[in-house]
Amino acid sequence: MEVLQQKKLLVERILPYLTGAPDDVVQRLLQKSVSDLEMMLGDAITTKARAEAADRVTQHADEMRAASVSEGAWTHACRALINGKRLSIIQSNRDLLESLLNPGETPSAKLYIALAQQYPQRFAWSTPPTTQTDEERRAEFVSICREKNLSECEANEKLHKAGIGIERWAGASQLELQEFQTDAALARQKWLVNTASPMEIRAEANYETQTNLMANQQAHADATLEAQKQRDQYAGYKPLPAHIDRKALIAASKDDLRRWSRLYGQFQLNTALRAQQ
Repeated sequence: MEVLQQKKLLVERILPYLTGAPDDVVQRLLQKSVSDLEMMLGDAITTKARAEAADRVTQHADEMRAASVSEGAWTHACRALINGKRLSIIQSNRDLLESLLNPGETPSAKLYIALAQQYPQRFAWSTPPTTQTDEERRAEFVSICREKNLSECEANEKLHKAGIGIERWAGASQLELQEFQTDAALARQKWLVNTASPMEIRAEANYETQTNLMANQQAHADATLEAQKQRDQYAGYKPLPAHIDRKALIAASKDDLRRWSRLYGQFQLNTALRAQQ
C-alpha cells in the first residue's frame, strides 16, 4: 500500500475523534508520518473508550446512590413512631410516598414522615407491641450490626439494650465482616430461589450484568494502561517532570501533547492524568 493511501485511511479514522478542528485539518494530518498518525489514532481510541467507561460508571453510581437514598428514607420512615403507630412495611405504602413527592424532590425520612402525618387515612398502619421479646430485641440488634458493619459483641448488645446510640458501638472485625458478607450472599441466594418474583429476578440479573460490565470496562482500561507501560519501559523515555501534572495536561495544546509523548511516553502521561482524578 502506498504511503499516501495509508495516511488517508488513518486520517479518515482519526477525523471522527476530532472536535473544533480547522478547515485544513486533513492537509495538516497528511503532512505527518504514518507512525505519528497511528499514535494519534491509538491515543484517540483509548481516550474515548476511557471517557465512555467513566461516564457509564458515573451514571450507574448516581442511580445506585439515588436508590440507596430512597431505600434509606423508606426504612427509617417505617421505623419511626407516628401517633403511636408505624407505617406498615408494604409496597403500596412506599409507592404512595413516592407518588406524593414533587418533581425533583429528594426522598428523606423526615419528608416521608411529614407526608404520612399529612395523609394518615391513605396509608396502612401497624401498631407496635408495647414491649420487645428477647428474641425480637436480639434480632433487631443483629440487623443493626449487619446493616452498619458493627460488631455483634456482648458490649455492643448491652449498649443496644440501654438505648445508647450506635456512634458509641465498636466496629465489626474483619472476621465478622467476612461472616456478614457470606451470610448476606447465602440469604440473597435463598431469596432468589424461593421467594423472589420473576420481575425481581430480572432486576437482580440486570444489576449483576451492569456490575460485571463496569468491572470489565475498568479491567480493560487498566490493561490498556499496563500495555502502555510494558511498551514504553524499553523505549528509553525520560522521567516525567513534576510540573507536567493533570492540570498541565488538560491545558496543553495538541503539539505539546505530541512532543511530551515522544519525550516521556504515553504511559507516564496517562498515569499523571489518571492519578489525580
